[in-house]
Amino acid sequence: MTKATSYPLPSGRPVKAAARWVDFSALGTLFGLTLRQHARGRRLLVLAVLFTLPALLAILIRALDPQPRLDGLEFGLLFNMIPYTLVPLTAVLYASGMIQDEIEEQTLTYLLVRPLPKWSIYLVKLLATLVVAVALPVFFTFVTYVAMYWGSPGWTDALTMRAPRVAALFGLSTVGYCALFGCISLFTRHSLVAGVAYVVIFEGLLANIDFVVRRMTFMYYFRVLARRWVPLDWAVLTRGGDPWSINLAEAPSAAGCVGAVLAVSLAATVLAMLTFAAREFRVKTPEGS
Repeated sequence: MTKATSYPLPSGRPVKAAARWVDFSALGTLFGLTLRQHARGRRLLVLAVLFTLPALLAILIRALDPQPRLDGLEFGLLFNMIPYTLVPLTAVLYASGMIQDEIEEQTLTYLLVRPLPKWSIYLVKLLATLVVAVALPVFFTFVTYVAMYWGSPGWTDALTMRAPRVAALFGLSTVGYCALFGCISLFTRHSLVAGVAYVVIFEGLLANIDFVVRRMTFMYYFRVLARRWVPLDWAVLTRGGDPWSINLAEAPSAAGCVGAVLAVSLAATVLAMLTFAAREFRVKTPEGS
């Protein structure tokens, strides 16, 4: 373990672990490098293929049924399939590997030896991760809407009114998940397993129980916002019932939901930044120790 005050360069020269000032040009370089890492990785290809499945299913259903119920199709694919699986999966894969991949590949050394505050390294990597993680559900939301509504009487309203709002919902959820899973990754080496367990237990199970604990899940705020923002006939879609068990009269306002998700995201990010700055990492030296 190296000392917290300095890290050895590959040449053997020690440098300060952090600087009191922030080199924005260096942080910009790190931001670009992180984006390229995500763009070149297999995660992006795999997730892009998975995100095309709702659109492909919509095309298949419309081919088999010339007059499908499009709002029901929208509810099934965009309000169930994507938020339950694809959005949290994207966040888990990207955020949990944001720092762990650098540690396993021993490339974290070359970040820590730079004269940058360690907290800024984590923050920039998180921001770059958010760009990619948020772009996926946002882009494929519009792709799915096009596949479902193209050529139908209401396709203009679907693309101009509902699609942007649903994309915003997915983007907000992704920000919350990434902030949380990025923080978790600093406390356990098995961050991927921990993230999947959280999604299954909290977002999958507890979010469906009409109890106060579900207000601790991102899924709850997604559902409330969906009911408030998206102009759909929810009573008809749910056949008069409410599978989400949400009483809008008692639920938080739209601003309250957005504020809650952003507050949790900010708290998780600050905790992760402080943890990353205080933690000592085993780094690679010229002798390989």
